[in-house]
Amino acid sequence: MKIGYARVSTKWYQSEVQLSQLEAQGCAKVWSDAMLPDASAEERFEAFLAHVSPGDTVIATRLTSLADSPADLLVLLEKIKRKGAYFRSLAEPWVDTRTRGGDRVVETIRGLIEFELAVADIQSRVEEDRPRTFGVTAGRPQKLSREQRQKALALLKVGKSAAAIGRLLGVSRSTISRLKSGNSPVSD
Repeated sequence: MKIGYARVSTKWYQSEVQLSQLEAQGCAKVWSDAMLPDASAEERFEAFLAHVSPGDTVIATRLTSLADSPADLLVLLEKIKRKGAYFRSLAEPWVDTRTRGGDRVVETIRGLIEFELAVADIQSRVEEDRPRTFGVTAGRPQKLSREQRQKALALLKVGKSAAAIGRLLGVSRSTISRLKSGNSPVSD
């Protein structure tokens, strides 16, 4: 059986146009996600899937009326496949899971999503490493050099107060106290 799916989430997706196109395709049932206006898109699609049986073909007027991103599209296509049903898009005839080529399209979409995720991961690593490339470290600059930190720790060991060491090195008592408590790194 052919089941039409019309999504009317924005002003650009007019249900009347989609409904007439789906009826013209011979859909025995046409489901509009406007039937559950207070539900999320995922809840509306799950309610629609309850009406889909194995062997049915879900027809949408276009991919953008089904999903907002390739990842969303892949999730929805996999849910339809798990129900034992097929999917076909009227505006994108190359997405027809009843054909062998349609299954390849789904695999291609999956591969492109994995590629996008890998590229995004590489780009985020590059952005994180960029400051270090130019000799800049993240966070606030250290108030004390390595030698000053070692000197402060030595003075603390011989009993000097944090306030006295701070005055000597030109920093606050709390900076020396953090050294004393181990909350400040000793090395660069």
